[in-house]
Amino acid sequence: MLVKPHQVGNSNSAQILFRRPRKPFVHGDGASSTFRILSLPEQHKSTGSHRIRISLGTIKAVASSPSTHHEESSRSTHHHEESTDETEAITVKAVVTVQPTVTGFFKNLGIDRGLDDIQDLLGKTLLLELVSAELDPKTGLEKETVQGYAHKIGRKEDGIKYETSFKVPINFGEVGAVLVENEHHKEMYLTDIVLDGLRNGPINVICGSWVHSKFDSPEKRVFFTSKSYLPSETPSGLRRLREEELATLRGNGEGERKHFERIYDYDVYNDIGDPDKNLKLTRPVLGGEENPYPRRCRTGRPPCESGLKFIRID
Repeated sequence: MLVKPHQVGNSNSAQILFRRPRKPFVHGDGASSTFRILSLPEQHKSTGSHRIRISLGTIKAVASSPSTHHEESSRSTHHHEESTDETEAITVKAVVTVQPTVTGFFKNLGIDRGLDDIQDLLGKTLLLELVSAELDPKTGLEKETVQGYAHKIGRKEDGIKYETSFKVPINFGEVGAVLVENEHHKEMYLTDIVLDGLRNGPINVICGSWVHSKFDSPEKRVFFTSKSYLPSETPSGLRRLREEELATLRGNGEGERKHFERIYDYDVYNDIGDPDKNLKLTRPVLGGEENPYPRRCRTGRPPCESGLKFIRID
């Protein structure tokens, strides 16, 4: 039986009630129920670019502006790009050229040569680490280095070639330096390191230096790219390494110089004579202010107790 419509609220919104007959169409418990239909105002009927959300029970229409939907999509897209940058990586290949030496060959004929050959067979001759020139924007600290072991691939006219590959994150930034650790028991002379596969093109890192064995000193050698900076413009990711490298080259003026040290720290010849034993054995100190040459590398030997720097010889 149809019930007369009952107007509720303003003229723009009407609520119409229908009562279902007691006898069901198919089956049921015979209880009466009411259907409620909500008529939307005229200004809400034109959806246009709006979205309508419908829930069961009472029919509801919720309008959302296109700008809200655009902001949600932008946030989702931005979050997806950030996660992509953190997970995606590019493959970078590094080729190291090592110059063989005749003296090094004969020096390595002992047990150390056999151990070094084993390292070559294991593919762990050189440990390379790529250093980013940028700091991590989230933590403000240096980014983690990307490591890879270089293995021997053969010998060419310009030297012995070692190769490795890196998985470099897209947000790693510009490569500013390469750390090298020599896994051999003897030093190696590195000519250069070529990095291929970077976004900005290949990088040729000129080495031209001996790299000591990690068994002599655990400190890794650092080779910077050929890009020059003023001290005030040094990238923040390389500043610490630059300062440590400068301190290493200067030396601290203490102790005896080791053969693997790369210091421009000279010493004097202060042990030509022995004035502490007999003043007649006093000899001039060579390499000091009075006699600047010749000089020698640092010995760490203390000056004589007599305090005499030199004796005048007529």
